Amino acid sequence: MDPVRPMLSLLPFAALLAYAVAAAVPPHKRLRPAQLVAGTLGILLHGGLLLMPLLTGLGLQFGVATAVSLVAWQSALMLLLFASREPVGGIARWVFAAALIGVAIGLIAPGASPRVQLDSWLLTTHIACSALAYGVLTLAAMQAAALWLRDRRLHSHPTPASTTDTVPLQTMERVLFQMIGLGFSLLTLSLASGLVVTQDVQAQHLTHKLVFTVVAWAVFAVLLAGRWRLGWRGRTAIRWMATGYAVLGLAYFGSKWVLETLLQTHWG
Repeated sequence: MDPVRPMLSLLPFAALLAYAVAAAVPPHKRLRPAQLVAGTLGILLHGGLLLMPLLTGLGLQFGVATAVSLVAWQSALMLLLFASREPVGGIARWVFAAALIGVAIGLIAPGASPRVQLDSWLLTTHIACSALAYGVLTLAAMQAAALWLRDRRLHSHPTPASTTDTVPLQTMERVLFQMIGLGFSLLTLSLASGLVVTQDVQAQHLTHKLVFTVVAWAVFAVLLAGRWRLGWRGRTAIRWMATGYAVLGLAYFGSKWVLETLLQTHWG
């Protein structure tokens, strides 16, 4: 019996435990040391789970559950990158909780989609940009939700800023648009590389995905232009962010669920 196999079977449970510890830490402007250590460990273990099929030559299985797990992992990874320079600790519990759910879904319902062999650098670039775009924009959606809750709380129960250990609204908005800008850039690269690697949009059942993705791209483009030209902020920015993210979710998860669950087919 291979002694490594039992250890590998414990990998997802170790990732769940690490994420649970990170999600249980009380919120703060910055990631607390315990949260940083536990979150980093969870991300490493989670990444090992997702990348193991590639390392063993099996290829990636892109079912809905795997996609959810991948996006949650990318969100947690990007959180650590933003946390190195920005005060994003307030959404850390949500991000690590989402990553925990992503690991759990991957365990419970791995799906039966055909595996994809990354034998082309263009295909690898497309998948990497897509996953990163969804991950960053998921992070932005959580930041927008935190901004909305903070704005609502301030309007309901105004509290002097000097007595709260919180991030100013202006800083939260600035970080939000940094996330949206990065996510938009990655989504642009994803669309461009996707058009190159796609041979036949209709035959590969990619029409709905492409249409929704382009609509989401346009929504984010208008939002960034509105911020730059008209100074959009607050609830206007949050509404546009929520709309773009909802359409983007339909582009991948919605169309993929319909294809695999209702129509019993798949992309490609």
